[in-house]
Amino acid sequence: MNIIGNMKRTYTYNDLKDRIEKDYETFNFIIESKHIFNQEFIGFKKFFKNLLKKQSKKKNDWYDPNRPDSELCSKKFDILYPYFESVITEYRIYLNKETVADLSMAQLYKDFPNLKADYNLLLSLKDKVRSGKRPKDLEKDYEAERLKKAQLEDKATCGICHDYWEQVDMNGQKNIIADHGFFLGFGQRNNVCFGARFHAWEKSPESKIEYVKQILKPLLKSVLEEKPEASIVEKVINRIIDYKKAHEEYRNLPNEMIGKYRRQVRDSGKYFARFVRDETCPEDIKKVHAIVERMSRPSIMFSGQQVGTDLPLDTSKITLELLVKIWSNYKDQIQADIDRFQTAIKNWKLQPTPKERANV
Repeated sequence: MNIIGNMKRTYTYNDLKDRIEKDYETFNFIIESKHIFNQEFIGFKKFFKNLLKKQSKKKNDWYDPNRPDSELCSKKFDILYPYFESVITEYRIYLNKETVADLSMAQLYKDFPNLKADYNLLLSLKDKVRSGKRPKDLEKDYEAERLKKAQLEDKATCGICHDYWEQVDMNGQKNIIADHGFFLGFGQRNNVCFGARFHAWEKSPESKIEYVKQILKPLLKSVLEEKPEASIVEKVINRIIDYKKAHEEYRNLPNEMIGKYRRQVRDSGKYFARFVRDETCPEDIKKVHAIVERMSRPSIMFSGQQVGTDLPLDTSKITLELLVKIWSNYKDQIQADIDRFQTAIKNWKLQPTPKERANV
């Protein structure tokens, strides 16, 4: 169990591209269906407009030249970045290096050359927009499309993520699910889905059996040992006090030092974390970074969690009862996953793959 600060997620360009492509699939379906409804029109109007925006500046209403050490007041202008706001899910990704580490706007417009033309096409349909929600008989059958694509490409179901993936011969095994879900970094594939390199779910329940055995049950055992005790309450309170203190220290830093730190973060990009640990990193940069690290929102995280649960900043609300409740909810979630997997394993039956079904 760790008392930590949550960090903002940084996407890769491929993450961004995949999300835009998913929304674009929905847009193309709408155009092909020859029906468009009000919420769809509003959503895709924002989708195209925001992607086509140019970086601009806006006057900072809080600007005060007499307060150069204040992060809020020292900037005469705020930078407004274009952003991607998904129509089909609720999230927004700003198009800058802090949010998308390897962003290339030139590459984005190369990969999506019809943004402007499709935006104009959407606007031309304004008179044809219908009120209400898209009826069931006009909805896109995503599962049917996925199945059809899997049949054509001879893909089968991963027993863990349940998406369709290629079957390959690897490590002396025939027709196992290919590696997927990974990203490339540090000279290797990272975060490969656990279901890769097992036989497809249609042919074997082994991936789920091993996931319960290797991941879920050991995880539950670890979490059961992390039940918060009275001593952790004081540590959490001290972390919150230090969080507030760090913000105060940051506000009192010279503006020149903060500016130098930000420029270094911008110039180093995704390599900054490595640079700040190097002996060549200036001490003032390390000093600011140490303060910034402490400014991350206090949260509590148990084994297996990638993002912690935010904690109240009012220390009077930090109680053992609260921490045990957070722990218990997470523990119950793991147990529910085990039960769900074991039910699926118990009910498993040999099935044809999508391509085999098509050929029957």
